[in-house]
This record gives sequence, C-alpha cells and structure tokens, in this order.
Amino acid sequence: MKEAVLLTYMGAPSNLKEIKPFLYRLFSDRDLINFGVPAFLQKPLAYLIATFRTPKVQPQYQAIGGGSPLVRNSLQQAELLAKATGLKVKCGMLYSEPLLEVVAKEIKEEGYKKIYHITLYPQFSYGTVGACIRDVEKQLKGVEVKHCRSWCRNPLYVKWAQEMIRPYLKGLNPNETALLFSAHSLPKYFVEEKRDPYPEEVKESAQLIASAFTGFRWFISYQSKVGPIEWLEPSTEETLRELKEMGFSSVVVFPISFVSEHIETLYELDVEYKEVAKELGIDYRRVRLKHDSPLLIEALKGEVEKLRGE
Repeated sequence: MKEAVLLTYMGAPSNLKEIKPFLYRLFSDRDLINFGVPAFLQKPLAYLIATFRTPKVQPQYQAIGGGSPLVRNSLQQAELLAKATGLKVKCGMLYSEPLLEVVAKEIKEEGYKKIYHITLYPQFSYGTVGACIRDVEKQLKGVEVKHCRSWCRNPLYVKWAQEMIRPYLKGLNPNETALLFSAHSLPKYFVEEKRDPYPEEVKESAQLIASAFTGFRWFISYQSKVGPIEWLEPSTEETLRELKEMGFSSVVVFPISFVSEHIETLYELDVEYKEVAKELGIDYRRVRLKHDSPLLIEALKGEVEKLRGE
C-alpha cells in the first residue's frame, strides 16, 4: 500500500500580499474563533477584521524581512523528515500556501492510500491540532489516515527544548533568573466549554523541560491574543512585570508551543516584549528555535514510527 507522511500547520503569510488572505481564512474559521455572531455573519466579520488588521500588522512583517519564515521552515522540516524516514512527506497549511486542500488533491492524484498525519503543534488543542485533523479528514475522504494528536511528551522533543535552553541559562544566577515558557494563547471558551487539554499539556511540557534545570524557577505565560474575545492568561507582558516585582533581574524566554520561528517569536517576543523587559531593567534572553535540529526531526520520525506500528 502506497503510504506517505503529512505535516500540517495553520500557516503564515510568506510575503506582504499574503497577509490579508491569511487573516481572512483564519478569522473565517468558526471552530477556531467564534465571535458570538450568527454563522452567516462570520465571514463578513472576518473580512472586516482582516481588512482592518492588515495595515496594522504589515509593519511587523516588514520588520522581520517582509514575511514569515514559518512556511519555508516547515517545508524544510518535511524534507529532513523524508530523508530520515525514507517516506514521501507532504506539507499542507490551513490558512496559507501551500493550502491543505491543494496538497490533499495531490495526495489522491498520486495514489497514496495510507497517510500518517502529524501537526507541527507538540501540544494538543482543538483549535490547532483539532482543526488540522478536522480538515485532513474532510479533504482526504477515502484515504486511510492515522493521526498523531500530541507529541509533547516525546523524549527527543523534550531534549530538543532542553538543549536549546541550556546555553541561555549558562552563567546566570538561579536566584535571580526566571525561566519563562511563553505559549500561544487560546480563547478561554475552548477550556470552559470544550475542556481543551492545551493548558495542561503546556504545563506538562514545561515540567518535563524544566526538570533539567533544577534551581531555576519557571513560569508559564500566554501570548498572541487576537480578536474581541477572552484569551488564556496571564499574558507574557503581565508576567514580565510580575517577575520584576518578584525580584528577578534576568528572564530566559522559551516559546514552548512553537517548533519554528515566525511572527510571534521574531516580532512579538523579540521586539515588543524585549522592549517591555528593557523598560523594566530586565536582562531578557529569548531562546532561538532550531527548526532543523536532528533532535526535532528524530522526534517527528519517532511519531511516524508509532503511527506505522499501530
């Protein structure tokens, strides 16, 4: 039986022209962001928000080179995983090119009958992994698909995170340094209404990763809130202020829900929150994400092997 691996992600605009279409697709997804309006108003409202937000976020993308590197990095991860597994690895995005619906059509046309699906989100959430699984099931009807729902406990993923963090903590006083795990936020109603396990998986990931750094106190915060709804807290900005009040003079920030650099790391963490830390007089160090690390690719390979063995 012809088989392949499918990596999915929400995607990101790779250039300035892709910003508005990306935002429109994102805010049109009622399962991800429910504005509390009748269903027929979701897309018109999404169009208005995308139109309004595009000129606001364009300068952010310009500041990081004119577009997000996320798609490029994800495609590279797919290439590396293909070499590691010996399988064809496809990569599809929900809201940007290469769109999942196009990639799914290629999979069918090329005759693949069994697909091992892994999202590039280590922690499960109905809004991210759940959305990817939903769309894969929709687009790949008639194809046998095995899904990886979560891989945040994968020992190689944990080791990958630890190896990246370690150099940033070197030489710092544990009594004066906080290790901050900044996770992408999630609308509160996902937890309240759907009992989304995301916050617990973020916490478990943080515990596993922090176990290598005894003596350092660690904290969890949330970033990247969008739209007029309530999101998980505390925010990363609020947490930085609290850490200052607690007497910490240094903060090492690890973007725990990400496996590749993109706008939330390169601008939100590296520009906006770095400026907040500077104003507070905090020594601020943001851990760079090595998306092409052999450890990360081996972690993904392990998840593929699990799915193949089921």
